[in-house]
Amino acid sequence: ESEQRTQQQQQQQQQQQQQQQQEPQWDPATQTYKDGIVPAHESMSLSLEELLSLNHGKLKIFGYGSLCWHPGSKGVLSLANIAEDEHDHERKDNAVAKRKVTTDPGRAIGYQRCWAQRSADHRGTTEFNGIVCTLLSDEEVWRFHHPRNGDDCGEDMEEMEKMLMQSMRPSMTEGLIYTVDEDLVEHCLAELDFREKGGYARDVIDVIEDETGNIVKALLYRGTPDNPAFWKRVYLDLRLAAAIMAVAIGPSGHNDVYLLNLDKFLSHAAKHSPAVALALEDHAEDDRTGELAKMVKMLQNDYRPIFLFGAGSNEHNQLLLSGHNDECSAVYTSNGKHDVKFTGGYGAKVVDELVEILLVVPRETDGGDAASANGNLEPMSLHAGGGHSAMLTRGGDLYLWGWNQSGQLGRLSNIGSSTSSSTYLNPVQPLSDIKVAFADLGHNHTLVIEKGTGKLFGFGENGRGQVNGCASGESCTNFHMPTVPLGLSDETFVHVAAGLFHSAAITADGLLVTWGCGRFGQCLQPDEDQEVNDSKTSSVGRWKTPDGSKLVQVVCGRRHTAILDDLGRVWCLGDNKYGQLGRSVSSPNAAREPKLVAGPLGESHSGCIAIMSGWSHILALVKAKCSTKITLYGWGRNDKGQLGKKFDGRFVATPRVIDLPFHNDGFQSVSIQSACCGSESSHLLDTNGRIWSCGWNEHGNLGVGHHKEHGCVNEECCWKWKAVT
Repeated sequence: ESEQRTQQQQQQQQQQQQQQQQEPQWDPATQTYKDGIVPAHESMSLSLEELLSLNHGKLKIFGYGSLCWHPGSKGVLSLANIAEDEHDHERKDNAVAKRKVTTDPGRAIGYQRCWAQRSADHRGTTEFNGIVCTLLSDEEVWRFHHPRNGDDCGEDMEEMEKMLMQSMRPSMTEGLIYTVDEDLVEHCLAELDFREKGGYARDVIDVIEDETGNIVKALLYRGTPDNPAFWKRVYLDLRLAAAIMAVAIGPSGHNDVYLLNLDKFLSHAAKHSPAVALALEDHAEDDRTGELAKMVKMLQNDYRPIFLFGAGSNEHNQLLLSGHNDECSAVYTSNGKHDVKFTGGYGAKVVDELVEILLVVPRETDGGDAASANGNLEPMSLHAGGGHSAMLTRGGDLYLWGWNQSGQLGRLSNIGSSTSSSTYLNPVQPLSDIKVAFADLGHNHTLVIEKGTGKLFGFGENGRGQVNGCASGESCTNFHMPTVPLGLSDETFVHVAAGLFHSAAITADGLLVTWGCGRFGQCLQPDEDQEVNDSKTSSVGRWKTPDGSKLVQVVCGRRHTAILDDLGRVWCLGDNKYGQLGRSVSSPNAAREPKLVAGPLGESHSGCIAIMSGWSHILALVKAKCSTKITLYGWGRNDKGQLGKKFDGRFVATPRVIDLPFHNDGFQSVSIQSACCGSESSHLLDTNGRIWSCGWNEHGNLGVGHHKEHGCVNEECCWKWKAVT
């Protein structure tokens, strides 16, 4: 009896293991279902046995993606001959009878072709997913675009939605119906389960045959909006979808081949079948297939897609999540129809986690293959201003987008014609006539240093002379085109910084030059001996260190300026209300001449290699001799967690070492390679490529999501480093 009980227990365990092995399990590493075991949709109206019985033992399969043009070179479905069966939509029954797998053109009733499925195993990789299509029911599409909130869940609302959907004409999506002989069914299903393991599941739908008008039941593999590989963003953002398909490559080949062949199939079907032509004309989702094909060709021939990530405010389209580059505006598809927007992604005004950003640039400006080989197209730096953004390439092309009310993009608003065929790709043109070596974005103005010449240019808001160097109070108009500040046309520069209302730069001789608003001491006293130009008084001031050391970097805050010299010393001038000058606040509030910060960073050979500034706080990177490890220093305002830790009081008056975030194990801090500051936030990049943020998060600019967790007093501030998500 004991042996029998043991055997029974072992049998039960084996049965449980077998059941677990047969249950679909999603593998995040491969982004597929394990062992090719795919689920069945809850909405599946018939069991597989019932479907086979209905079709006299034969298996009917509806293909709407690659099965429309390529059933594969191996396997059961490769026995079909698409060209002979229906490519010209004329049946040749004598040929069909000889084969065990045949195809017929048909349309899925009540389903729409949607480009929203990630492909990590066929048309892309786990590192860079491709995109393939799926079928969504009309009801699923409706739910997708009309999500319910807590007040919309009543029976009356459900009944109203049901009546509305019933009154709508069902969608028709063109594809191919495969009919597989009974003796090949089991083998065919095993092959399809493995082939469609990237998020697809079995379903049974009604399909109408194009030639006969008969309605048949067919098996279908599709991914719904709740499947692990569904990509909501690309479904709503055709530009991003097209850009991905233009470049993605997977084990099954180039992603664009999948799209372009399917578009060719649909165009051919429409020409040879009036019913198909009518269905395609009525159904906008297959219009999208054609649109995507057009955009992919343009992105491969005329434009170049660049993939970025960003978070925070998109009020002025500074994250490129809206339809035009100069101002946040409506989103349009190529046929002029409104595209759909969704919260937290395409068209959103605020994004609190990193999302994909697509920058499209003209291919004609990239210098061709030679420029690409030399690395001139490689992005060198990204820049964020108050409402505008920029990317600088190694070749010197500066691309600006976002807010342009004051001309901070260096061009007039709404550049280009709305009737251009490229309008819905929204390409960004590089700054005209200037190759840029270095750039910095202020709140509403931009400063650049020209590549090769070292000349300095500015454009944008000029109300306090922060662009052209005129004295505050004079008639200082905004500049939409690059201009040289007063008295600086004969000088060359190596570094530049743009603040809220003032500007600063370092000359090739290592001198500091400032101009713009100096109300709080953030600018030097204007030179007394400089010439008056066009009846305008210059606000430009110059300064060199008392001991003759060269200055190498400058940063601007809201009301202060900080400078780094070649001895590793940090100098500051301006407002000291929050200790941002790095010395006691008991000293005069406004220092109109640079002075050294207190502590080791004010001493020679401190090891300081870079400084960064927010509105009222400063970070510094320090590297000791014979060491690759970087230590982080910080000082200034900290009432929103800008320094990554809660200290006594609202600010830190003198530079101090800032604790770095810990690895996941919680025992060792990360090693960092760079840092930057937002207005009231700080950000680190560690040596593993991970980004960390702290500080003010009202607009989601930390990229960590809006979650009340330990270390965050509320959703708007975070006093500890958090990893960007």
